[in-house]
Amino acid sequence: MTNPTRTPAPQKSTNQTSTSQKSTTRTRVLTTAVAAGIAGAALAANPVAASASPAAPAAPGTAKIKATNAARADLMRERVAQIAKDQKGERYILGATGPRAFDCSGLVVYSYKKATGKTLPRTSYSQIRAIEHVKPKNRKVGDVVFFRGGGHVGIYLGQSRIVHALNPGAGVRIDSTKSGWSGSNISGYGRVIIPG
Repeated sequence: MTNPTRTPAPQKSTNQTSTSQKSTTRTRVLTTAVAAGIAGAALAANPVAASASPAAPAAPGTAKIKATNAARADLMRERVAQIAKDQKGERYILGATGPRAFDCSGLVVYSYKKATGKTLPRTSYSQIRAIEHVKPKNRKVGDVVFFRGGGHVGIYLGQSRIVHALNPGAGVRIDSTKSGWSGSNISGYGRVIIPG
């Protein structure tokens, strides 16, 4: 009897496996790039890119900074407004909190932190919930401006003007509260700095 020789099963060459993995990786990278491009285009087309999805909201009216008196509160709010105004022309980057780029709520957080040393809630949704609301006729320089839908905030500069980080195409800019997209989408105002 002769011993039959066994023929080993053909194996994939290392080169074939490597090529297959490279192809799969390339496909994943392209798919991710396309998805990112679509998301980026959506953000650019949207007049306001949402700050971030709503996080666990802060309790209503909990974002307060107490000043020693009304005059001191006014000075602190004016400082907040000036710091925010000084950021005009900076880039919009979703999730950025400064100093060279901002999203809308990041500009608010940065301005208040730099002016007062206190940190406000991070997202526009949590800011709108945590900041005490005031009537439009009672708004003051340095108050936070709320927009419809909760996905956008800015800072009131006085004389019917606001500063906000609008979107990737516009960056940080100053707009009127009486006209344009900003004027037609403001839903209210909030006061953070109050006399103690």
